[in-house]
Amino acid sequence: MHLGNYPTKVERLDELSTESTGLWVKRDDATNDVYGGNKVRKLEHLIRTASERGARRILTFGAAGSHHVLATTIHGSAAGFEVAAVLTPQPFSGHARTNLQAALGAGLEPLPCPNIAMIPFVLARAVRSGDYVVPPGGSNVTASMGYADAADELAEQVATGCMPQPDVIVVALGSGGTAAGLTAGLENTALTSRLAAVRVVEPPLVTKTSALLLALGVARRRRCRTSLRALSRRFELVRDRLGRGYGHPTAWGEEAMERAGRVGLTLEPTYTAKAFSHALRLVEQGHFRNVLYWHTLSGADLTARAEGIEVPAELEALWR
Repeated sequence: MHLGNYPTKVERLDELSTESTGLWVKRDDATNDVYGGNKVRKLEHLIRTASERGARRILTFGAAGSHHVLATTIHGSAAGFEVAAVLTPQPFSGHARTNLQAALGAGLEPLPCPNIAMIPFVLARAVRSGDYVVPPGGSNVTASMGYADAADELAEQVATGCMPQPDVIVVALGSGGTAAGLTAGLENTALTSRLAAVRVVEPPLVTKTSALLLALGVARRRRCRTSLRALSRRFELVRDRLGRGYGHPTAWGEEAMERAGRVGLTLEPTYTAKAFSHALRLVEQGHFRNVLYWHTLSGADLTARAEGIEVPAELEALWR
């Protein structure tokens, strides 16, 4: 299953760089013209596996405005699968509502769930023979292999002079698959780059330990001889960008969105604004020569997909 346009570009953001530190961006917003972002690399592996197992429907999980649910619906439907998702509450934003409308318009079968604790009960009623069940964010070993591959892609770009070796790579830490895949993948390259994973969900959902265990699983599947200790030395968890919690905007995130907009980079408040705010902070601190921000938000315009799509009352009730 091939969904992505690779390699995605790396670009230096000269206006946001300083004399001591260059700020670079890896443009995974352009992984796919229909709907891109980081989910595309994961879904290539997930959809292939679903097909190999003879699945008829992909069943997954996410917040009401989940990018993962939207991407799975668009690309899963295009591959011939039905797509259903258990949807949980999240803070309201126009961006999240547009995602939900676009997913419904693409054929999502929504399964509203009033709180996270009820997921097992909703799942038990929903799951049926022929389902391929995908975890929240698509973050399992199978999916995270896509970002181990992406680390190889970056290493090749460094080797061919597209950019200097980044001292640190900044990425949002949601369900953990992107950060885990990159961490494992970097171990198979000559790069010494560290990974700064910026927490955007509350600690019980994803921890440093859970992300590193996932990275170790990816490394073992790739037959990479590494250890949890070695992966931990490469991985830093950034805890202070979360604010009030998942989906809640922050002042530093809003500033990051405004500054990114000046250089043609579109962010949203839940994931990318918080991660980019940390990248900007690292540039201002000036401790590194090169900082790479890995941009994970799809650059596709969803206006046409969302226009005119009614959101049922039971889904409107998920906004909080």
